[in-house]
Amino acid sequence: MHVGKNILKIKVMETNYKIWFDTTNIYLQSHSGKVGYLPLEDYKVLLYASNEEREQYEFSPFGVHWAKLDEDLCFDGFIFK
Repeated sequence: MHVGKNILKIKVMETNYKIWFDTTNIYLQSHSGKVGYLPLEDYKVLLYASNEEREQYEFSPFGVHWAKLDEDLCFDGFIFK
């Protein structure tokens, strides 16, 4: 009898996203060119973070992560118009 192993394969997404901030929002431009935003007043850690701290992020398959700030934002949460 042959017993196979189930192997979970996760496709690593290409990170063709861009994020930036102004005084009231964080913006995300998707790989398709659409721009979404989130109000910074809802994310106090990012609101009060320095520009240097804000620039230290990485993308995951689900969103944006700031390790030093212990903050995560999900792509699905951004408001696209």
